Amino acid sequence: MGVKILAAAATAALIGLAGVAEAKDFQAGGQPKLKVTKLQMGIKSPATNTCPAEAKLTAWVFTNKAGNVPIYIARDGGGSVSGPYVVKTKATGNGQFMGTYSRTLQIHQPINAKYRASAPGFKQLSNWVPLKASCKIGLGGNDQLGG
Repeated sequence: MGVKILAAAATAALIGLAGVAEAKDFQAGGQPKLKVTKLQMGIKSPATNTCPAEAKLTAWVFTNKAGNVPIYIARDGGGSVSGPYVVKTKATGNGQFMGTYSRTLQIHQPINAKYRASAPGFKQLSNWVPLKASCKIGLGGNDQLGG
């Protein structure tokens, strides 16, 4: 009899400890909080020396469930941050959740810079990616990311 009570108490204690360890990951109602598991970015620089030209920026946001994630785009060296851009993630069909943000950049002058995406509310940063254009032939102007 005493062994059964002791075993039941030990089991209840272990369940309680496991619940405490993971309680911070749940919102009210028992649903897990939205988490960004990975943030990636890529830029396809213009394939020509002629400007104006276009570059393509894409950011991929991976999460633990469907939801909205505000991201920002920053230029290396400081001084230029744009956003927030809200990325809606949804199920991809393989048990993961992903959303994308894409933007076409108009390049009017030479540029050699690095950019990255951030989701500060989720403590995530993407890799730094280069944006390069020589514009050896073309008109003057400014790129769209504040460069």
